[in-house]
Amino acid sequence: MNETLIRLREVSIGYGRPLMHSVNLELRRGEFWGMVGPNGAGKTTLAKTILGLVPPLIGRVERGVAGLRSSYTPQRHRLNPSYPLCALEVVEMGRVAYLPIGHRPTREDRRKAEEALARLDVSALATKLYRSLSGGQQQRVLLARALAVDPDLLVLDEPAEGMDLLGTSDILGFLKKANQNGRMSVLIQYSNLFEVGPTEAMASSARLTSLYGRPVETHTCAGKTHVHVGES
Repeated sequence: MNETLIRLREVSIGYGRPLMHSVNLELRRGEFWGMVGPNGAGKTTLAKTILGLVPPLIGRVERGVAGLRSSYTPQRHRLNPSYPLCALEVVEMGRVAYLPIGHRPTREDRRKAEEALARLDVSALATKLYRSLSGGQQQRVLLARALAVDPDLLVLDEPAEGMDLLGTSDILGFLKKANQNGRMSVLIQYSNLFEVGPTEAMASSARLTSLYGRPVETHTCAGKTHVHVGES
């Protein structure tokens, strides 16, 4: 299954002004990639360049598979929640791009959408308005929308936004399980920076200041650590 889906050759990305230079990258079927960096670093622009939504300023983006199917799940706040759509209709929207122009979703499209909701264990949300759902529920619906097209390449922008630790673990575990056959290539974007270690070491003023690039002070009171973030 280790075939190349997307290849970037000496690509520079941006909108008039380059954000990244000389990017060389191959995404192969079955691979998981993580892209971590601060806001404004160019992660979303790179993802859209990979998907063919934004042309590169320099270089080439090559597709190694004919008829490549790709899905992109944006951050939740980038999808206008005002539209009066139920969760099932939002998931069906993922299949519209692969329908002939002017055609409405078919029974097969509806079946695929229902199947995607079931895979994420949120079938009970199918008839509920998307805008009425919690942040974690909205993220699951958006992920179901992406999976409904059986993509070769799945790009996720902050897939665990609005979720607690357990919800985040569930989503990442589901993605691993969903790709057990190695059919998809998965690219996940994260803005959060993190380190792992003992609480005493991780909660120190010096470590937090270095990690977040902001002055951070900590002190202990009644056995609890309090964190104060200063001005940048």
